[in-house]
Amino acid sequence: GKGGKGGDASHTVSTQFIAQLGALMRTINSTEVQYVRCIKPNALSKASLFDQPRVALQLRCAGVLEAIRIARLAYPNRMPHGAFVERYALLAPEMVGLLASARAAAAKSDGAAVRAACEKLLAKVVTEEGRFQLGKSKVFFRANLLEKLEGLRGRTLGVYVLKLQASGRRWLAQRKYKKQRRAAIAVVARYRCHAARARFLSMRVAAVRLQAAARGVAARAAYRRTR
Repeated sequence: GKGGKGGDASHTVSTQFIAQLGALMRTINSTEVQYVRCIKPNALSKASLFDQPRVALQLRCAGVLEAIRIARLAYPNRMPHGAFVERYALLAPEMVGLLASARAAAAKSDGAAVRAACEKLLAKVVTEEGRFQLGKSKVFFRANLLEKLEGLRGRTLGVYVLKLQASGRRWLAQRKYKKQRRAAIAVVARYRCHAARARFLSMRVAAVRLQAAARGVAARAAYRRTR
């Protein structure tokens, strides 16, 4: 009695478990599985509180740091062809039309043309052999190469910023100089006007006095003749 019922119950639970496990495996196999590693930031379960040694220990125990180390030994960094051309085209200013042609090809979904533009740019900016691999849709970089390109890009942007600042300062200086020049010309013009007016008035007074003296001499001579 009891043994039979227990066996039936065990068989029923086992069957249900196997059926549920089979359904779960079919669901997993029909989807794209992505594993998410949960890291507990602190032991107090509080927001915005990160215990760095605790987080580092969890990452080390989970094998994440080792996986990153192994990945960096091969081609740890990757980037789509179009994104690479868009970001690093400024490192080859002599190839002016490369970025425009890559954008036009991307707009037409012409992956082969974008790949060709990426290949040309790589040949120009990466001088070391075997430091990258050009894939069908992405370019793969050896360790530290992308950091090197980022540093070169930052220095190039710094040069462009300095040139832009110099152009802006030159424009401001020219504007200030022209304003000061106009002001100086106006001051000189006013001074010359004042000096010319003073000279004219002085000459006018001298002329009046000379005329008065000449008229006096003429009047006295006429008076003497009439006596």
